[in-house]
Amino acid sequence: MIEWSNKYSVGVSVIDEEHKGFIDIINKVITARQRNYSQGEVEEVLSELVKFAREHFKTEEDYMSKFQYPDYLLHYNEHLNFSLHMIIYNNQVINGEYKIMDELYSYLQEWLIHHIQKTDKKYTKCFNKNGLR
Repeated sequence: MIEWSNKYSVGVSVIDEEHKGFIDIINKVITARQRNYSQGEVEEVLSELVKFAREHFKTEEDYMSKFQYPDYLLHYNEHLNFSLHMIIYNNQVINGEYKIMDELYSYLQEWLIHHIQKTDKKYTKCFNKNGLR
């Protein structure tokens, strides 16, 4: 299981709270992988991921736009790529291929390391400078 630690913090409390929710979803994937999960469980996790992405990406993108974050477009494209991956996973499940938790876990781990710990941390200075902590 993944536990929240400061290495995941972007120095913005509202975003850190949302990232904690993302880690909770990853932990559901870990739990499901440890047993014989059902198609319904996969659908539920994917639904949570889609909801997370919609709400969380809007939060980040609204602040990036408001604060004129210079790497907004690059960041937005990463969000779009995540959303496209969720569509692909959902299509697999719709087509009866629901044994995707290993692949999904790998993708989410990659996202946690490369997007949250690297890409997201790039906006910390901009957001903090504009009073968001």
